[in-house]
Amino acid sequence: MKRYALLLVSICSFALALPAQTDKGWRSVGGTGRLTLDFKNKSHFFQLSPELYWFIAEDFALGTDFGLGFSSSKPDDSTSSSGVSTYVTPGLRYYFRTTEESWRPYLFGNGGFEYYANHAKVNGVGFNSDGSGFRGYAGTGVGWFFSDHAAFDIRLYVVDYTRNDIYFNPSFAIGIQAFFD
Repeated sequence: MKRYALLLVSICSFALALPAQTDKGWRSVGGTGRLTLDFKNKSHFFQLSPELYWFIAEDFALGTDFGLGFSSSKPDDSTSSSGVSTYVTPGLRYYFRTTEESWRPYLFGNGGFEYYANHAKVNGVGFNSDGSGFRGYAGTGVGWFFSDHAAFDIRLYVVDYTRNDIYFNPSFAIGIQAFFD
């Protein structure tokens, strides 16, 4: 029994001693993925977002997200659409709690440039559209630092501004981050 207790104490002390590397001068590289399924409207959206951040102050980072998204929708037999979008959005991130904690919530906000192209078909007639403009989004997340150089990332996008309209469309993204100095 003593052996199990000693093993449990050593595992817990190791987990508590892992610092979350959000000190000034550290950098993070990683990314998230997001999948949205709407079964009622027979639509889906998939997005990958690699990112680079540099901590310019304790717990405060500046960086850039790069994104690539795909969407499709077929609400009925006579209507369908598909699209692709890509973006570059500089942003900021602020982590809360001390570096001794392995779970660290944060806030994020990004704004930058987006390009999109869509193809729609209504009653057999096709339409193409494309454009570019400002894209912005903000929300909150939590990082679970499972080592001193890596964290799992769960992010909640709360507000999204794109194509001259603001949306309140909460959606989750899951990813991983690597931290180094």
